[in-house]
Parts: sequence; C-alpha cells; structure tokens
Amino acid sequence: MWNSYERVYFWMTIESDCSKFVQKCHKFQVPGDLIRVSLHELNIMSLPWPFVACSMDVIGPIEPLAFNGHRFILVTIDYFTKWIEAASYKTVTKKVVIVFVKNNLICQFRIPKSIITDNGANLNSNLMKETCEQFKIIHRNSTAYRPQMNGAVEAANKNIKKILKDGR
Repeated sequence: MWNSYERVYFWMTIESDCSKFVQKCHKFQVPGDLIRVSLHELNIMSLPWPFVACSMDVIGPIEPLAFNGHRFILVTIDYFTKWIEAASYKTVTKKVVIVFVKNNLICQFRIPKSIITDNGANLNSNLMKETCEQFKIIHRNSTAYRPQMNGAVEAANKNIKKILKDGR
C-alpha cells in the first residue's frame, strides 16, 4: 500500500547513464590493490559425463531430530550437473556410507571416476577403500585445514540446512 507522501520514479536510461558515469570517473578507472598470491599451475577439470566426479559429505547432527529419528544427512553432489543426492540416517557408519555409494551413485547413475570427501573417519574407512578399489574409483580427500575447498558439496550443505531451517 502506497502512502500519499511516497513517490515512484522510473529512470529508463539508468544502465547507460551509470556506464557513462563509471567511464568518466577516475576513481573507478584506477585498478585496486593487486592480490599478492604466489603463482601456481591451474588444474583443468574436464568432466566428460555426469557423475564422473562427485563430492560427498555428512551434515549433522541435526537438532531437533527428524520425525523418523534421523539425525544425519549424507550428501553427494555431481560436479558436472550439480545434481544433489541426499539421504537421512540415524547414524552414518562406514557401512551406511558404502550402501549409499552403491545405491545412490553406482546403481542410479554409473560408477564415478572419482569421489572427493573430507577427512571424516566414516568416509575414509578401509571398507570405503576396498569399495573404491573394487569399482576402480579414485578416492580423494579435501585438505584437512580448509574443508571449504570442497566448495560444491559445502554449498549444497548450506542450501539443505537453509531448507530444513525454513521448513520447520
């Protein structure tokens, strides 16, 4: 509802006017501070098909409990399509992770070429190592000091947490 003292304006040329202003303004033309980072080679990540490379992580414990008593969510995201597969569990054991990989990745999509996880014990067990060797999957870990480097799955986790928070 509009108050009588509010006025609405429409500026048809705002985009071109702003562009002209920025081009004329000296402050906007001078580059900012250069980021001083040591040079290193960039790794090209080419993904020829969906679920060739995916990332996996665990969300939880979630408070309050879900209606079925589940406290954890196991999440995987495909780097190619950004497709998210998630399932909730009461606990995320080593066996649960393997069943998730077989049922939610291999059986539904195909055998991934690589899986990237953080350093969680349940995601890096001998059972996981044996399964990866059995299906010829390369298992990699994100760095221990900077888990947010596994950004795709961390972004998915953030979205899932937001959905859970807003849905209650």
